[in-house]
Amino acid sequence: MRPWSRRALAMLAALPLLAALPAAAETAVLELYLARHGQTDWNLKKKIQGSTDNKLNATGQDQARALGVKLAGVALDAVYTSGLVRAKETAAIAVPGLAATALPALNERSFGKFEGIAEDKADPALLEEFKARSADPEDSLDGGESLASQAERVAAAVAEIRAAHPSGRILIVSHGGVTPLILAALLGMPPAEARATIAQATDEVYLVRLVGDAPPVIWKAIPADKLDQL
Repeated sequence: MRPWSRRALAMLAALPLLAALPAAAETAVLELYLARHGQTDWNLKKKIQGSTDNKLNATGQDQARALGVKLAGVALDAVYTSGLVRAKETAAIAVPGLAATALPALNERSFGKFEGIAEDKADPALLEEFKARSADPEDSLDGGESLASQAERVAAAVAEIRAAHPSGRILIVSHGGVTPLILAALLGMPPAEARATIAQATDEVYLVRLVGDAPPVIWKAIPADKLDQL
């Protein structure tokens, strides 16, 4: 097991999402709930979406409502999203009573010339080129953005949120390529390693608990059809 995951614990999504976890009384506690936006048509078609500003489809709207159910009983102090509509829609549906703050620094990476290609129908050579080049931290993918640049701005967004909220419960709705970088910033992982090893489906939520200078503690809520992750 990797060092960064030793304190991780998978939880069933059917349970209230850790709302009853006791807080440490002696120091400030910050809990970050990390959610991914619901499904879009490009997700359904397995198209590389990146910075393309697609809205949720009907399934994605249902997933956003399910996120609200997972968060029932969690007294959130603030909600942050990326600047892309699929993340903002997810937050608005999941937590309709709390206005979200959009931070473009949490946007998904632009994949340049590869954006919009279908992973299951792309030219094999083009797809192999994408896989190789997108893993290079300094490759901006012919008009897109490098992983290093994305990681830097995501880390800055995490620092901004933590400065604004030394304690409390915060929901962050972002993207499949952003949640790993949020965790990388919190855990001190290399961004490329985090991006390669941390995956988040559109119906999964991470909770990161930060208590003083102690290492972060991480939980992951999963749906019942992924019990093999326990």
